Amino acid sequence: METAKQNTAAKANLSKGIGLILLTSCMFAGSDATIKHLGATIPVLVLLWARYVFQSGVLAAWHWARNGSLRLKSRAPMLQVLRGFLLLCNSSSAFFGVQHLPLAEFTALMLLAPVATTVLGALILKEHVSASRWTMVALGVAGMLAVVRPAGEASIGWGAALPIFGALCYAAFQLVTRRVASIDDIVVTNFLSASLIAVVIGVGLWFLPLDIVPSLRGVDAGHWALLVLMGTLATAGQVSMAAAVRTAPLSLLMPFAYAQIGFAAAIGWALFDHAPDGWTVFGIGLIASAGVGT
Repeated sequence: METAKQNTAAKANLSKGIGLILLTSCMFAGSDATIKHLGATIPVLVLLWARYVFQSGVLAAWHWARNGSLRLKSRAPMLQVLRGFLLLCNSSSAFFGVQHLPLAEFTALMLLAPVATTVLGALILKEHVSASRWTMVALGVAGMLAVVRPAGEASIGWGAALPIFGALCYAAFQLVTRRVASIDDIVVTNFLSASLIAVVIGVGLWFLPLDIVPSLRGVDAGHWALLVLMGTLATAGQVSMAAAVRTAPLSLLMPFAYAQIGFAAAIGWALFDHAPDGWTVFGIGLIASAGVGT
């Protein structure tokens, strides 16, 4: 009887976790679409800065609500800095990359990260990688080439390098996060990363001939609403992801994260009137299969 109850609870948690990971995928796809739309009228660096200022504020409020203070403690400050730097590289690549690529193709290339994690784990951490996982790596690379088609008529151009670089940065980010998650609180960790990015981008904007205030002063009410929506979707997606992995094993949930490609394709078709061609659909399928297999 006790075993049956435990199995029922495990199935309920798995169903809840799958629902949360699907919600996460939808939110991230919506956030990317909002960034792509806003990038036509607002400088991308300003968007990036606003996104992490928003997240820093939300996480600071969350930490205050839990602890009654803003005291932050980290037992691995250098790892926290490295994690923030890798997230900055990933986010910068994503914010600029989505401006140059259709949404579905961009999302598929960014989701090469699990495949890249396998390679980095083998090269850097000296993890054992089975022949079947190396096969998944080859499948992911083949899918990338089918999407990018560097020598074909339908090549999506140099812009593809941005999400591919972003996927590599995110793979390294995941390796560092594995270590940090066992040492520091997850809310503190995400707050530190978001704050580091907000400060670095803010300093960059201070020295670059790109003023934040004039850029935002010309934004109308509709675009302000979209800015808030962008920050809300991205932050809620992070929270939903954290809730999902606390509910069910990550290895069981990650295949469902590839639903983000489907959400991105649907949003890209509805908002930007773009439908992937046959080769692109084939390549996206290979990337998704490689990620799920990995």
